[in-house]
Amino acid sequence: MNVYEKLFFIKQFTDSVGEIYGTEDFSVYLYSLIKMRKPKRVVELGTGLGSVMLWSALALEENKGGRFYTVDNGSEWSRLKQARPRMGPLFREQYVEYINNLIDNFEFNGYISFINRNISINELPDDIDILFSDFAHGPKDIMSMLIDVLPKLSDTSILMFDSASTYYSSYLTLNELVKMLNSGHLPVSLSTSSELINKIRRCSFEIRHVVEAKDRAQNSTACIYIQPKDIFPYPLSHMRF
Repeated sequence: MNVYEKLFFIKQFTDSVGEIYGTEDFSVYLYSLIKMRKPKRVVELGTGLGSVMLWSALALEENKGGRFYTVDNGSEWSRLKQARPRMGPLFREQYVEYINNLIDNFEFNGYISFINRNISINELPDDIDILFSDFAHGPKDIMSMLIDVLPKLSDTSILMFDSASTYYSSYLTLNELVKMLNSGHLPVSLSTSSELINKIRRCSFEIRHVVEAKDRAQNSTACIYIQPKDIFPYPLSHMRF
């Protein structure tokens, strides 16, 4: 299957299953970001039905490099199986088999690592370029996640929280937290480490809220762009003077 055939069939499949989690369009958005930024390590927390995974792996394959790590313990599979007709011939009875079959079917074994269990932040790879969190959207969850994962991110990276931009308490929390990070401070309620403090000293943070014009609960992604404190835009590329 060549890349154009994969693009056609992935689009067809994710249009069918993607709206269950509201990721059918965001997956294409992330595909474009990966194509442009050429990350080496992309992490997804919450594989779901695989829409983000497939589009991200396709972009990495087109870039001819990079690895996509996706984590899901499969706890929602008993509910998701009710959408079996949407999955068509790609459905499998067990969640591990379903995800592995997607990877095999689209020939992405060289680009995807699927982790089917709960993991700690410490188990994630270092120098993550893009991290997409799609399992907890509340203020407390995303605040502790952001602080815990920051030392794992590269200095030129994007941290994404699904649905947080249109969950008002999370929206306000993230905006305030980014202001504090840029001022070199952290909430006293959160634990700190030398790695975290160094990251905040080195980097600047910008929050962008990507909101779809769709009347549904899962219609947004909060994106925090991280780059070194510098006079140039990152990632560094061809600069005209």
